[in-house]
Amino acid sequence: MTQQFRIGIDARFWGREHGGFSTYTRGLLHQLALQDKETIYRVFLRPQDVGEWDIRQANFQAIPADFTHYTLQEQLGFLKLLQSEQLDLVHFLNFNAPILYRGPFVTTLHDLTVLHTPVGRVQSSWLRRQAFLLVLKRALLKAERVIAISEFSAKDAERTLGLAPTKIDVIYEGLPERQELPFGSRAMVQEYLGTRDPYFLFVSQWRPHKGIITLIKAFTQFKAVTGLPHRLVLAGAQKVSGPEVEAALRQCPVAEAILTPGFVPDELLPSLFHSATAFVMPSEYEGFGLPVLEAMRYNAPVIVADNSALPEVAGAAALYFPTGDEAGLCVRMQEIIDNSQLIAQLQANAVMQVERFSWQRCAASTLQVYAHVLEKQGRSATVSSGPRWRNR
Repeated sequence: MTQQFRIGIDARFWGREHGGFSTYTRGLLHQLALQDKETIYRVFLRPQDVGEWDIRQANFQAIPADFTHYTLQEQLGFLKLLQSEQLDLVHFLNFNAPILYRGPFVTTLHDLTVLHTPVGRVQSSWLRRQAFLLVLKRALLKAERVIAISEFSAKDAERTLGLAPTKIDVIYEGLPERQELPFGSRAMVQEYLGTRDPYFLFVSQWRPHKGIITLIKAFTQFKAVTGLPHRLVLAGAQKVSGPEVEAALRQCPVAEAILTPGFVPDELLPSLFHSATAFVMPSEYEGFGLPVLEAMRYNAPVIVADNSALPEVAGAAALYFPTGDEAGLCVRMQEIIDNSQLIAQLQANAVMQVERFSWQRCAASTLQVYAHVLEKQGRSATVSSGPRWRNR
């Protein structure tokens, strides 16, 4: 941008425990810093994340914002902080916009999981759910522009909330550059997992809609039908798994073949993907599905459910099964075993598929959204780099 505007970015999901939200926050901000050397960015972080702030450009400043998501404190305290900064534009990287904020803002829509499969505090209280819906709807309906991370999320918002398609920009997430696998990466994975057996891999937060129970049942069938030594690795944060997943694991007849390592360090993930027999995403609803791309990046054959944004992201580089169909998933798991021709075809397709997604394009398109909003406000702004990825 050619003028020194003041743009605020709500980056309180910077912490890696936030999964996909964290990946989006970090990927976008790092690329914005590379592409925009002039605009003043006031980036709001939780105090515990300030120590991990690694953008040193003078026009990017981290501002502590100690306001818990989805709370009255966020609605009032964060509102006061935003107002004090005298910002020309705010980008909320999720729909956590204080409902009384009156300045121009952009909202990123990841998905509407909280509407379709509510969990935790949102599910437990009718009053809390209504307050949550108020914040969600206001953030999307009052935003100057909504950035949807997939065509599916855009259409879901149009259908579910009546959001006008003319105010939505579909801008895909990106992938970082491929890391070179360290020497002895397979041995590192074997040591980490405590086994040399081949394995199917799942990586995501353990939420009810992730299809983990379907995967456990499919794996049980796979073991019964094939008798092969394969294991199932269920990686990811387990704090919101729900009692159903815990019960399924306890009752599983092949539970000894299921490994649950929890949150996997970033430096080990590439090797974990690369060494897997296949990566499986059985989720019943995804606004994007970044782990699918990460698995493709490291040559893991991919099996996904045929719903939401998963076909949009995986394209022809995955095997599909009907959502919730453990027998269909079991068949796909069997098909991949020692099928070198099928694996080679999926890997070749994956090389082309992942090229569609980059943080560079994501940031360049986001800058153009900022410019559009500022121009609408009567302020002259031009974007200095990059074509827009997609404008609906």
